[in-house]
Amino acid sequence: MKKFLFTFCIIFLISITNSFAETGAADVYKVTMRKVEFCTGSTGVGVCTDAVVVGSGDKEIDIAAATAGAAAGSYGSAALLTLGVTYTHMRVTIDRAFGISSSFTTTGIGGAGKCTTNADLSGTSYPGGSLSGTEKYDRNPLEAANATQAEATLYLKNDQMEVCTNAACSSLSGAQTVTYGQGTGSSTYATQHADGSTSDDHVLIYTLGTAYTVTLIPPTIDISFGTSAAVKATEVSADSDLCYFDPLEPVVTITVN
Repeated sequence: MKKFLFTFCIIFLISITNSFAETGAADVYKVTMRKVEFCTGSTGVGVCTDAVVVGSGDKEIDIAAATAGAAAGSYGSAALLTLGVTYTHMRVTIDRAFGISSSFTTTGIGGAGKCTTNADLSGTSYPGGSLSGTEKYDRNPLEAANATQAEATLYLKNDQMEVCTNAACSSLSGAQTVTYGQGTGSSTYATQHADGSTSDDHVLIYTLGTAYTVTLIPPTIDISFGTSAAVKATEVSADSDLCYFDPLEPVVTITVN
């Protein structure tokens, strides 16, 4: 019976660098799965040759939870794959919004402060405007250090975005460039969101570690997640006591046998 093991990362590499940036663990990391497809080949996010949809419909999974693997494994059915066909890639569509709760020490805030997610970053509290336009995708709001920890909604940004310069987001930093890793880790391709995009979808292509040929025996899928460095917190400056957040890469290990 065929078996393959591959590891992929949801890569959100942001080209902005800052000496006051740190990575830390997520206590809550909610991803909304939208669609999973298997492909016999791929040359980019728009190409999934001989695509077979094995799972569709929005399903939120807290991948920081102990039961995350079971929840993700129940999304769709690998029995839908075509008998005898060899699949080489997986295409995953997720929502660009993540529910994240995190708090960890950063170096700039007097050496003892923490950047902490808070509900002020979410929904109707989102600073600097409503969520009906592109605000959630083209600006990054700030949260005061040592806030009361709560789940916040963090978004994958368009390729031109700005950071708020104060908690009210009454002014912005000026355009900065965001890039998403292509061929980084096991992620082969990822959507690059154009300036002004309002699409809620983010698409990733993964190359399977070993091509999988479908047999008469439906495969078993085991999934595990790692979120020990899944959030980046950046202080605006050493004395501002203001932080902004970006989702980073939860490591996902999938075994099919």
